[in-house]
Amino acid sequence: MIKKLVVTAVSAGAAAALVIAGPSYAATTPTLAGPGVRVGYGSVELSGTAGPGATVELYETAIVFDDLEPADDWANGGGPVTATADSSGHWRLQRILDSGFYFQVVANGVRSNKLTVRIQQDPALTLSSSSANTVDARVEASPGQPTLTAQLQVNLSGSTWTTIANGETGDGGVFTATARNVPGGTHAFRAYVGADPSNGVLAGYSAGRNLTVLGAPATRLPAPSGGVEFTKVQYRAKSLNGEWVVVTNRSDATVDLRGWTIRDAAGHVYTFSSTFRLNRAGSAYVHTGKGTNSVAHRYWGRTGYIWNDGGDTAVLRNSRGATVDACKWGAGSGAATC
Repeated sequence: MIKKLVVTAVSAGAAAALVIAGPSYAATTPTLAGPGVRVGYGSVELSGTAGPGATVELYETAIVFDDLEPADDWANGGGPVTATADSSGHWRLQRILDSGFYFQVVANGVRSNKLTVRIQQDPALTLSSSSANTVDARVEASPGQPTLTAQLQVNLSGSTWTTIANGETGDGGVFTATARNVPGGTHAFRAYVGADPSNGVLAGYSAGRNLTVLGAPATRLPAPSGGVEFTKVQYRAKSLNGEWVVVTNRSDATVDLRGWTIRDAAGHVYTFSSTFRLNRAGSAYVHTGKGTNSVAHRYWGRTGYIWNDGGDTAVLRNSRGATVDACKWGAGSGAATC
């Protein structure tokens, strides 16, 4: 069949204009909307618009990877994740988040805007007091990510929260701690879990929980986890003994560190000897190399460097294996203040 050309005449003195009839539509650019933050592990609803009846395919990536690819429908055996726009062009779908994510959708070969959804920590806190002036705490991070800063806090005044135990989440995002010398009576407690910006994870607090602590009231609170903590790490050095980590006793009493350990992210472990005690307000340097131990200087005895210049985590654990403190750093000047 021969198609007719539609010719329109114009006013005298002008050339004739030749118009060929073409398609009357163009692909609709899809849109994508959703929450900017999800609190705790779970699902988010994504929605938007596209051409009526269009198939909308989801693309996603964890923020840490930043590499958008077609989402996998793992909950239903695999394959693309899609939605169909209704007659008015609206669509919606659900997606599970265990970290921060970037999202985008594609419809008829056209991409939508890029959406960022971060995830905020929503830790769960379990408490008990089985002996006088002692609180045992278990914090479960949500999302359950390891190596995040964790704290147990108490509110005695009705307005000020004070940290009485700190450390780092371990496998499964769990942090356990025992706080001693806590005043007897009923107090409010909460847990804090820190952020991981590279994964789009925001810091968050648990809901407050009341606990009746056994024992007599006290006039002052203990320092966190007995008061022993990291204060500085020299991770870039020209010699093994020029690389060190400092632990400081900020409590009001001497602390017996026998059986306590320091470890790095790779699992190298230093154990304090059975005779080592750290005096009140005292500090001890733990050098990587070999030497003669003294009160202020301890020696790991390694023949290679421990702390990574590009980033590492120092973890201090007590003789029961509970995390007491942690110091995390990235690439920097060569020293980290904890």
